[in-house]
Amino acid sequence: MPDPSISSFAEALVRLVRDRAIQNCDARLTPGTRSPIGKYWQAALEGKNSRAIGNVIIPDCVDEAIFCLLNAIDDGGLKLIYVDGSGNSVNLLESGLGELAGWYVGTDSWRHKFSSQRINEYLT
Repeated sequence: MPDPSISSFAEALVRLVRDRAIQNCDARLTPGTRSPIGKYWQAALEGKNSRAIGNVIIPDCVDEAIFCLLNAIDDGGLKLIYVDGSGNSVNLLESGLGELAGWYVGTDSWRHKFSSQRINEYLT
């Protein structure tokens, strides 16, 4: 059995990141959704082309999970310290100023700066 602290982290990770990301993605599949992302998903599903569906849904689901992770850190639900390549420790809640999730998806986002994979743009 893992250390109780590890179990506590695992529970928070699953509830605050995985479960919330699934709930958010499920909501996008609700008929008549008003979500811009949900509207794109519905259009992709109508075409019944598995490649088109994957091109739309896969990056959105990954982005949603990462957003939920960063939001859990921003809200203090997950208290994490990052150790960079030089060994410097960074308290993500303090140094992130409660904006990690916004920096991930916002204008001039981390996705645009660092990702080599497709990014769906719904609000441009």
